[in-house]
Amino acid sequence: MLKPYVHLMRRPGAGAFFAAGILGRMPISMIGLGIVILIARESGSYGLAGAVSGVAVIAGALTGPVQGRLVDRFGQRRLLLIGSVLCTIALGGLLVAVRAGSATWVLYALSFVAGGTRPQVGSFVRARWTHLLGRGRALQTAFALEAVGDEVVFIVGPVLVTTLATQWSPYAALTAAGVLGLAGGIWLALLRASDPPGRGKSNGAEQAPMPWLSITLLSLIGLGLGATLGGAEVITVAFTTEKGQAGLSGVVLAVWAFGSLLAGLWYGSVHWRAPVERRLLIGTIALAVTLAPLPWVNSVLMLGVVLFCCGMTIAPTMVAVTACVEEWVPPERLTEAITWTVTGILLGVAPGNAAAGHAVDVWGPSNAYWVPFGVGIACAIVAAVSITFARPKERFAHN
Repeated sequence: MLKPYVHLMRRPGAGAFFAAGILGRMPISMIGLGIVILIARESGSYGLAGAVSGVAVIAGALTGPVQGRLVDRFGQRRLLLIGSVLCTIALGGLLVAVRAGSATWVLYALSFVAGGTRPQVGSFVRARWTHLLGRGRALQTAFALEAVGDEVVFIVGPVLVTTLATQWSPYAALTAAGVLGLAGGIWLALLRASDPPGRGKSNGAEQAPMPWLSITLLSLIGLGLGATLGGAEVITVAFTTEKGQAGLSGVVLAVWAFGSLLAGLWYGSVHWRAPVERRLLIGTIALAVTLAPLPWVNSVLMLGVVLFCCGMTIAPTMVAVTACVEEWVPPERLTEAITWTVTGILLGVAPGNAAAGHAVDVWGPSNAYWVPFGVGIACAIVAAVSITFARPKERFAHN
């Protein structure tokens, strides 16, 4: 199963930009949690902590597509350097502002700058794989590897933040997020050989047609995936707490992420004959099916088993979304298009958290699992609509 990935890592420069991409993505899973822990401890208000953290997420979602368009036009190096430095400075300013007891609007402003300037490293690295490999089977394996990398980031990041915050200081946790992001961004910027060249204004990059209906529907699937992840996370914490085993919530969520990691590795090692659209539909249907048993689960052990199965549908579905983008979008608009789907995932987490939290309060943890199940059904419906009515006639890749 690992043989295709070994071949990928032997490509010139691949190992370096993959590692830099993992490092540069660590803030995704660290900044929000770090802000919540820091502000909640200093102010005593989880409402304020969640709001300030949410501003960073929203800012990143709003500026992500703009970053993608700039990268397609000018290349990645300048944006990586400028964005990494500005994000780190803003996080440092936020630490100082919290320590000094600054006004709430100052916290919001600094959080917005930190989230909005953080480079969209995941999209940039995927664009580098396309530049290195061209279109075809090897690229699908690379996308699967990146999905695995995302899972690693979301397993390691929260553990690192909580460990630093509890064993040392919440200021150290957020500092670590900034330092890792800065190091990864600068490292990736220095790897100029793998940086896809910017296409400038004069070669028609702006005139290349973007299949907006297709990208919108794919982004909606990303939104649903984000809502499913965010909602199930909140409900799982509530479920384990209700069962008197709150300390196992992190373990159960790690099992979920590990299932996705394994499935991502397997998915990328297979030479698929089925069209990517069919794989997308099957992935979303499998997600909904594996979410269906959750409302009837009555033990933490069984919850871990079911979530492991659910996790095995996450990475393949995410890879299928990215693969559809790669096939449906002109090369000169690829980074921008990928960023839109990533934005969908980011935007989905917050409402997923909120809806799940409200459902827990009203119905209890077990019945609250109907919320992610319903979102899973919606993802499958949108996938069916996408491949039936919104698939572009022109294709840009051949598996």
